Amino acid sequence: MIAYLVIENDQNLYIMKKLTLPTAFLLSAYALVSCSTDNESVDDTSIAFDGPKVTLFTGSNTSGKINMFDLSDMKNITNKSFQSSSRDSGGLRFDPINGSLIEASRSESNVLVFENINNMQSGASLAPSLRADVEVKNARDIAVSGNRIVVSADALEPRDSNKFYVYESNGSSLRLVKIFETGYQHWGIFIEGNRLYAAMDNSNSIAVYNDFFNKPAGVLTADDVVNVEGAQSLRGITYDEFEDTLFLADVGNPLDDSDGAIHTIKNFSVKYSGMGSYGSFAAVDVKTVRGSKSMLGNPVALEYDTIGKVLYAAERSTNGGMALGFNKLDEAGDFAPMMQQSVSGISSIHLNVE
Repeated sequence: MIAYLVIENDQNLYIMKKLTLPTAFLLSAYALVSCSTDNESVDDTSIAFDGPKVTLFTGSNTSGKINMFDLSDMKNITNKSFQSSSRDSGGLRFDPINGSLIEASRSESNVLVFENINNMQSGASLAPSLRADVEVKNARDIAVSGNRIVVSADALEPRDSNKFYVYESNGSSLRLVKIFETGYQHWGIFIEGNRLYAAMDNSNSIAVYNDFFNKPAGVLTADDVVNVEGAQSLRGITYDEFEDTLFLADVGNPLDDSDGAIHTIKNFSVKYSGMGSYGSFAAVDVKTVRGSKSMLGNPVALEYDTIGKVLYAAERSTNGGMALGFNKLDEAGDFAPMMQQSVSGISSIHLNVE
């Protein structure tokens, strides 16, 4: 049985918040998703974290492994690795109250819950204690609001449609409450209050859905589509409410494994609120990291640590998959990540700070 904690907006309780989650949320603020492995490579100039325990979860779309990297001391990173019953991860979220992990699985075509993961020994095989009552096909990401779980799903066949699946949890079940169909090919998503933002794959745009949870099931039309100058094909997206900063992962040309980028937009809500419908973030408002030193080829997911000021990326193509950490977020250009971890087939990440 899993329990979920709802916390009202309180900066003293920040460590229980997550940028991709609203002020009331189902899971812990920081958790990671992706698949992953073993080799560790840490820059000697990286910053050591004091105080909170920082854990990065990764999921994979090739190995079925789930990693728990302890990043509390960046010069002494440790890892616990598990074998999930899912071979292909499409998103992770972690509940720190009881150590439960939620995984959207493409291979299982479902949403899975693994309990007491903190107490598992490294190398253990994970069997889900819960599955959603209705399957979701080709999941790409998860967002959480209160007891609601939203999964973005990509169309598998030409006559199929792109969808958002909305589930509710009562602690002992995951029940589908509605399915939205959208004409846009979405990947990463985050929720702020009752508004959902979604990165649009194969484009430089973000779709905005207002009053998301109150809309009737069926065809869902975006209330706004915002362009980001300089972006090409957006996949990962996350938002830091305290710093009002939006981060976007851009794979560039999907056929080129060396042209990925991360875009940072500061004062996001202020700039967006002053923008007309179907507006654009000008290049001058976007800080972009790209180039050979950055190791960004096809970044597909992002997580931000507001306390440590580090942005983590799931880099799918470089060296077969890597979890990368960047701490020069006020800069643009080509610079090396301060943290590098090999994670074979990495497809998702989630960060937990406590």
